[in-house]
Amino acid sequence: MSEPGTDRATLFLSRTWKRPGTELSFVTRALAGAASRTSPVTVLVPSAAGPPEPDGAFDLIGAGVGPEGSWPAATDAVWPGRLPAETTIVVDEPDPAVLALLDFHAPGRLVHTIMPMDPPVPRPLRHLRFTGSPGSDAPDVIGLHVPINPLAATHRHNGLGFTGYLLVLSDRVGPPDVSPPTPMVAWLTARFPDKEVVVVEDATAAVWRGRVLRGIVDVYTRTDLWRLVAHARVTIDLAPGPLIARECVESLRFGTPILVPEESAARPHADAGGGMTFSGYPELLTGVAHLFDESVRASMSSRGRSYADSHYGDQQAFVDSVGRALGTSVPSRW
Repeated sequence: MSEPGTDRATLFLSRTWKRPGTELSFVTRALAGAASRTSPVTVLVPSAAGPPEPDGAFDLIGAGVGPEGSWPAATDAVWPGRLPAETTIVVDEPDPAVLALLDFHAPGRLVHTIMPMDPPVPRPLRHLRFTGSPGSDAPDVIGLHVPINPLAATHRHNGLGFTGYLLVLSDRVGPPDVSPPTPMVAWLTARFPDKEVVVVEDATAAVWRGRVLRGIVDVYTRTDLWRLVAHARVTIDLAPGPLIARECVESLRFGTPILVPEESAARPHADAGGGMTFSGYPELLTGVAHLFDESVRASMSSRGRSYADSHYGDQQAFVDSVGRALGTSVPSRW
């Protein structure tokens, strides 16, 4: 929480803070960490009111909780005290409940949102952007710091005795079931019957070859996933995250090219030279075939790693970018 007498602070209102498996939670936590370098940070969450709850670098303040974990009614909510007049407000998931809360406790204040608000509402909102090419075609993009462990590239995943496979991050939702494969995976293993296709889905990696399931290994940790990514020929992400396509950035930082849907948040990463996009089976299969050309893959690997390290591997640049975007390192615009 902010200290008495501090003339600037940042307040985060987050529904996803306690859901660390989501990309939105990852981005929100990263943004809060960077913001804490330039101003005191307070985190308000929809949970039972009471003493602040320790959570790493932050103490979470419970605002109270509404139906199904939503924000409480504005008149019933706990609001942090002793916030400076110049407090920057950030909301991870803007919805009518949290906007009503802000209209009651912080009327007229500019609100920065991580997810976009759809449809727009008649109040000051500014959507923060995390993908693009900062400083060139999208100067308002914040970027992010996406960490990896370079040591993951030194040893392959213990459950696999081979490398150079086609790694597929699945888009299947619903109860876990590795067989039969999704249509995209079926096309890949039929078109390239002599290649291993490793499909990550529901914390497992299923190995397909010649349309036959050869085995399943567990993906226990993020390091397990990084090892799979680092030793693949290509990462094919069928459902990139909506904010930064985190796994695609991680893949590029390991020097593994990406193949991603044309209409996705990962497209800027591919367009930067680290991969290709596809809009159907023919383009997907053609893209994979190109990456069996070692010179093509080497070029994409080099360009993709340079781009990802530059835009998503520099902690200080991210802190500076957040300070500029939130107005905590320059005079306030309020």
